[in-house]
Amino acid sequence: MHEIDQQLENLVLQAQKYPRASTRRQKILQELSDIMIASNSKHRPPKPTDDEARRRLSGLKNGCRGIYGSKVEGDFHQDWLDVLQEAQTEILTKIDIYKRGVDFELYKAWLKFCQTSPSQRTPEVYSELEKQVEKFRNRFLQRRTKKETKTYPPEKTQQLEQTYTKFCENLKSGEIDLQQAWNTFGDEVQQLYRPLKFWNWFASRVKFRFIDMIRDRLKQVSADTPTARKEGDTTTQTRLDKIKAKADSMMSPQAIKLIYEDPDGIFRGKHIRNYPHVNFREIALLKFQESSLAEINQHFGNQVNAQTTISPFYTRCCSYFKPILEEYLEAEIALARSLLNEIVNDAEGRYNKRRMPEHSQITFKGIIEARLGGVPSWTILAGQLQVNVKDLIYFYLDGISYFKLMTKPKTRTRNNKKNNPPIDE
Repeated sequence: MHEIDQQLENLVLQAQKYPRASTRRQKILQELSDIMIASNSKHRPPKPTDDEARRRLSGLKNGCRGIYGSKVEGDFHQDWLDVLQEAQTEILTKIDIYKRGVDFELYKAWLKFCQTSPSQRTPEVYSELEKQVEKFRNRFLQRRTKKETKTYPPEKTQQLEQTYTKFCENLKSGEIDLQQAWNTFGDEVQQLYRPLKFWNWFASRVKFRFIDMIRDRLKQVSADTPTARKEGDTTTQTRLDKIKAKADSMMSPQAIKLIYEDPDGIFRGKHIRNYPHVNFREIALLKFQESSLAEINQHFGNQVNAQTTISPFYTRCCSYFKPILEEYLEAEIALARSLLNEIVNDAEGRYNKRRMPEHSQITFKGIIEARLGGVPSWTILAGQLQVNVKDLIYFYLDGISYFKLMTKPKTRTRNNKKNNPPIDE
């Protein structure tokens, strides 16, 4: 572990000893800033970790500029400072759950429960907390399923079931210290997932705050125009409202925003052959707005059949882009750690033989090693390799498909063999 990561881990442990937010702000925030945001100020002596902090922060800033710079529609430097401040404040708020395995929603429910006096902890109060624990369990399993494997290992699912059942039983017994019960619960849940380093956690907060900023500005500028109402529809919805409503049931708002913004041009670049306007981004936005097949056909001028061609194309693209969407959102490679180790070690040399067309010096193994080695964004890596960023990402995703590193959804078979969909580009 790098020295800067060790210092941050120690700082977290120190911060968790201060229950009051005001004390944390006074004792922790400045030290947190000194470690992560190295300054040239003469008011403090240089730290051994300053160079590494500057390198990481510069990479994070450049990565954010490449992804969000053209979308925030303002002074990026000032936006960067604002986001940085918000991320640090958020960290102070959520530092209690760092590496504990639990999420902030459950933590808020736990605080509410603790604020209830013992005499008022009726069966209904315990029941409400149990419901929140059960919801957390479902969210936890859902996130684990989306990450490394299609199905979370049964033995870990069973462990989680036992952990949350024991936690709820201990609370009702009244014979155990509440804080100790919570700490034990968090420690046991932590063993069931792979926690991020503190710096990666901080970086993900920064990126989410940029997404929030862009969403707010789009809402103010262009999303307040009501969409056309269908006959008999008495409600007024904006375009963003419809997209967000669809997101609640199918995809996270952050993922939808990324597809909408398409920072590297990869989503609009994947299209049905000979029909560049029938691309994944355009289709996805229609899908998020719950457009019917007839409406999708009409949108594309009835040039391509929505049922036999566009829908299967969209399904294939969702699977194809899944790794890069997860990487954008999680600020880390979406492949399982065991697969990454296999690629880096490459005992058979097959990952190193996969070379980028017209750029034979670039291998699949090489770009994986570069990302794991700390290159903060695809834009920066493409600049270093002197290739188009979109082509580089396609090469990466094609490699994942070629080596079958992520499971694909089952495809439907059709009885009519004449309706073979066109090849994608």
